[in-house]
Amino acid sequence: MACPVVTTGQGFLVETLSHLDCQAQAIGSYGFQSLANPASPAASLMSALLAVFVALFGIRLLFGERVGASDALGAVIKIGIVLTLALSWPAWRILAYDTVLHGPAEIAASIGGETLPDLGGGLANSLQRIDDRMIALTQLGAGRQTGALEVPGEQRGSFQGIALQDEAGFGYGRTVFLGATIGSLALLRIAAALLLAIAPLVAGLLLFDQTRGIFAGWLRGLFLTALGSLGVSLLLGVQVAVMEPWLADAINRRNLGYATPGAPTELFALSLGFAIAGFALIALLARVAFQNSWPSLSSLLPGRREVERENERQVPLRTENRERQGHSRAHAVSEGVMAIMQRERGAGDQGDNRRTINMPPAARGAEQTGSSGAYGRQAPLGSSYRRTTTRRITGSRERRDRGA
Repeated sequence: MACPVVTTGQGFLVETLSHLDCQAQAIGSYGFQSLANPASPAASLMSALLAVFVALFGIRLLFGERVGASDALGAVIKIGIVLTLALSWPAWRILAYDTVLHGPAEIAASIGGETLPDLGGGLANSLQRIDDRMIALTQLGAGRQTGALEVPGEQRGSFQGIALQDEAGFGYGRTVFLGATIGSLALLRIAAALLLAIAPLVAGLLLFDQTRGIFAGWLRGLFLTALGSLGVSLLLGVQVAVMEPWLADAINRRNLGYATPGAPTELFALSLGFAIAGFALIALLARVAFQNSWPSLSSLLPGRREVERENERQVPLRTENRERQGHSRAHAVSEGVMAIMQRERGAGDQGDNRRTINMPPAARGAEQTGSSGAYGRQAPLGSSYRRTTTRRITGSRERRDRGA
């Protein structure tokens, strides 16, 4: 399938958008079918992943692990989803291809209402009309060089306070308009085509918990491209509804011989404002698409919630058992300490209750022979070098007191 050739001049924008759509459809369809071919490396990789998944499941059974009905059903569902995504082009075309590439335009046409132009196949033609009118207004200019009359009721000398010159304002405005329109649509369409084409490569990542996050990111990327195409289509419809009558009015005034001094700045402001809004809208929708966490497939199966509630009921019981075990160990330790203290107290009742300092061997021998000395007896703990408290009265003090 040959895509339309892009030429310069009249029809440039509509030909570019048609070429982008053609390339997106070709990449998405032919890419998927080439990777889903049994002779392709992607098919060999898929077979290897399925073999590993089945082998691991069998090993779990061999080692006596209990596998519930929900786990077995979840494994069967995973294999069915993987085979559908990786090998069946008719099912994939209905499920994702048409939804991502053609669904947003149909939804935008149905919710656009009467205030927006045709957002189906006529959106590209509406954008092309805006580009053609920009070219016509640029050729007419704002009336500066021709000395056109000012519109009655407007401020005189309004050419003196404009922000942009005629050529700069019209040129920048058209450049920003074309760049934002082509850039936003090319980003979403080519990204969608690439994600659709690599489905046979990514499908096998759903089988394992370690790689399920990559599969979730790929699926969210598809959701972002579809949602982004819808949002950008609506935004471009609003832009057409705003700029088409504005350009018609500006061209009508110039044909009547009146000047439009604010047209260059206004055109640039409109083009730049909608360009910023378009990419900000894509960023906002990306935040929405990648917001929630990826749910576990087993949690969606019947009977899984009952198992989770049973596990929640068992948590307080296990906690209580751990607390009881901790209390019994602490109680045993305290009983041991109390027994040691009681033995020490019983041994102390038979002799001196005060703790004593162990004597060195020489002093212990002197005590056995009955000699008195520095180590002749055991001193209470803390009293070995205590100063005596006996009052000593010297002779000088007695004579002084007697004379007194």
